[in-house]
Amino acid sequence: MRLPALLVTPLAALSLLVGGAVTTAAPAAAAACSDVEVVFARGTGEAPGLGVAGRPLVEGITRALPDLTVSSYAVDYAAATSQTSAGPGATDMSRHVRETAAACPGTRFVLGGYSQGATVTDIALGIRTGTTTGTPVAAQDEPRVAAVVVFGNPLGIGGGRTIATASSTYGDRSRDYCNSGDSVCGGQPKTGTGGHLSYVSNGSVAAGATFAADLVRRTAPTDPTPPPTTPPPAPTCVAASTRAHVDAGRATDVFGYAYATGSRDYLGRTSAFNSATLRQVDAGTWERALRC
Repeated sequence: MRLPALLVTPLAALSLLVGGAVTTAAPAAAAACSDVEVVFARGTGEAPGLGVAGRPLVEGITRALPDLTVSSYAVDYAAATSQTSAGPGATDMSRHVRETAAACPGTRFVLGGYSQGATVTDIALGIRTGTTTGTPVAAQDEPRVAAVVVFGNPLGIGGGRTIATASSTYGDRSRDYCNSGDSVCGGQPKTGTGGHLSYVSNGSVAAGATFAADLVRRTAPTDPTPPPTTPPPAPTCVAASTRAHVDAGRATDVFGYAYATGSRDYLGRTSAFNSATLRQVDAGTWERALRC
């Protein structure tokens, strides 16, 4: 799917307007595992980094979750005007989620994208877009995805599809934002005013941050209830004749002499007239004791 040139060019221009924060943004290796990681794909023509929508989205989520650590990853892809870079971008998004999930068992993810970056997200969620293909998020990582937020999603062209209608897996934790004057998201339900470049200024990105943070809160992992434990049986102590111990299995007779079961403690002759005290150590072990 190729976006009209008139929509591609303003994206690149807007990227230049926001200056160095966008043009110098690059994925940074996290020194430690975070509670939440936002994985975001920028729009067509934007310089590498989180882009004009991704950066304020991360900032908004961070403010909404002050008691949690929030990190971010900018999807590494070309964001080319041909739109064919979306597939490799989806593969990079899924790869990063898999690697981070394996290294950080407690981290949950917010996935998202703007414009072509939304297509990257669609493909990573396993939605067929008709433009290009990529590797989706692994099934084992799906429960770790807390929320999905996209802006100006081309999925809506020619039918008005959204992630909610196209994915039975991720639909209930997704939100598509489509402005009334944005032809890139086609016939999707309209969520705000303005065009393709207005998602930050009209409050859509702030609303997306609130939506994602609420889902993170709602899906917060809880410590599993430990299984009930049965206390070990209290040690049993029996004073009896060595013959009674042998007959009860607490001792073994070897050529007329008794030995405690398990410990092999010597008890003397096996006889009804020879007494010994045995204490049970575990299910199969008895040992000689002075008294009970």
